[in-house]
Amino acid sequence: MSLVFRAFLLLVFAFAFSPSAEAAEGSYSPHILGKTSAPIRVDEYSSMTCSHCADFVLTILPEIEKRYINTGKVYFVLHDFPLDAVSLKAAAVAQCMPEDVYIPFSKTLFSALKDETFGGYDSEAVLFQYAALGGLPAEKAKACAENTKLQDAIISDRTKAAAKYKIEATPTFVINNGAEVINGAVSVEAFATTFDRLLAPKKKKK
Repeated sequence: MSLVFRAFLLLVFAFAFSPSAEAAEGSYSPHILGKTSAPIRVDEYSSMTCSHCADFVLTILPEIEKRYINTGKVYFVLHDFPLDAVSLKAAAVAQCMPEDVYIPFSKTLFSALKDETFGGYDSEAVLFQYAALGGLPAEKAKACAENTKLQDAIISDRTKAAAKYKIEATPTFVINNGAEVINGAVSVEAFATTFDRLLAPKKKKK
């Protein structure tokens, strides 16, 4: 059992769970990481079966959180951009998790993907197992995974983003509504260079 999964279990068992009402009704809302008052907005488009997305979430994002998100400089809007049927169902189940558990649950799936215990032929069984351990009974997780209205809403958000920002792969990071775009799980320093430049005081023209 990975350290990420252990941490996830410690967190989730501290909450009382019920599926997200919005997800149950088939609506989709991206999740927010950080304060929306931050001067830099990053829309992240990610797939639950994308190894590069896993690299970003597990190794790069923690440092960005420490340096930019927790200090109120940047906030992330987390969008699902499923690349296959497995990632679509995983996104739907994640939407049914309580808001406070969405990030830990996502990290658990990405950790399992890196460990090659998720993403294979038995992905649905693993997905429902993790959901149940997180407090979402298997039958409810299955209902979320097969909720066609929720799937359609996720795909609609994906389609709009692909058309608007020309997204072809994951992860993709759209900064300040398209002012800049970063493709791939680039280094922390690559993100820092962009963020620091955008945060630098503007020089007044004489």
